[in-house]
Amino acid sequence: MQELIEHQKKALLIFTHAQANNTNTETQVYDTLACQELERLVENIGLKIEGTHSFRLAKPNASTFLGKGQVEDLYTLCKEKQIDIVVFNAHIGPRIQRNLEDRLACCVIDREEVIIQIFADRAQTAEAKIQAELASLRYSLPRLNRKWTQLSQQRGGAFHSRGAGETKLELSRRVAKTKIAQLNEKLTQVEKLRTTQRKRRLNTAIPIGSIIGYTNSGKSSLLQLLSKQETSVQDKLFATLDAQTKKVYLAPGKYTLLTDTVGFVDNLPHDLIDAFKSTLEETYYSDFLIIVCDASTPAIDKYLDVTLSVLKDLRCDEKKQILFINKMDSVYSKEKVDKIKARFPIVVEGSVLKKAGIETLMEKIQEVTGIR
Repeated sequence: MQELIEHQKKALLIFTHAQANNTNTETQVYDTLACQELERLVENIGLKIEGTHSFRLAKPNASTFLGKGQVEDLYTLCKEKQIDIVVFNAHIGPRIQRNLEDRLACCVIDREEVIIQIFADRAQTAEAKIQAELASLRYSLPRLNRKWTQLSQQRGGAFHSRGAGETKLELSRRVAKTKIAQLNEKLTQVEKLRTTQRKRRLNTAIPIGSIIGYTNSGKSSLLQLLSKQETSVQDKLFATLDAQTKKVYLAPGKYTLLTDTVGFVDNLPHDLIDAFKSTLEETYYSDFLIIVCDASTPAIDKYLDVTLSVLKDLRCDEKKQILFINKMDSVYSKEKVDKIKARFPIVVEGSVLKKAGIETLMEKIQEVTGIR
């Protein structure tokens, strides 16, 4: 994983689509949202977006992902716009990444690297920093021989003196593997502490819940409203990386513990899922879940499916669930909302901003926890 240097670089965003000309309106809407999401992600790592470009592919080229003519067109475009960094919305493997950098004469990254960079930048606590650096190094390991290292500096500190006959690449790999092992050991110690804290909570009769959902759907704002305590609330992607647990009083002297978890995103990098395992495990040990949806987005159904898919991966899909449909004051599609409501036994419509539906949500929490 590479860390971009401080002064702003010019970026060109690249989207690829199937060769067939798909006129499906729904697909076009999702493509537009994917473009907007990548733009927000790229802006969050401090790049200046000079434009976007789309290519249609019958089949990805094994060597350069794009076809020969498309690579030439992209090279011309990068030269004209003086592009520093090309950002693909699709996953780009290490070999393809190196080949493209050679042919385009600029840095090439993908959406996965952008997300990992954001996590690394946003990490605040010791645990989050360890998790983010671990994900960064795991992603970087097969990419250490990339050409465009002048645009970044390798995470993990300076390299030490090398042994006889050891190349710079071999040294880089050895240092990275050593650092990964050290971080894994640190994370193991943190996980032991978290497990001890979790056991203390589980040994009480206090019900525990988790607030989950797509990134920037309003989870932290909801926790703040329910707990009446200040939490970190920011209008940006992945504002919350550390699990925040707050007391939510449901009756005099009786309360539940609610945890705000890291926001999900489509195709969340596996390196991040693995590194943030201990944080995501808070969801696994919860008694119930509050799934937050954003009614103002056209992709409410797609984002919900992403959330449910991650829950299934975490083996949490059978837990008691309350669906909270947020931002109903600016709903995009009532038809989509109605279809989603039909999929869940417990649904609350509301708006955190307008403080609407909160009393009803508290009643539903009482129902699933049995606290009256």
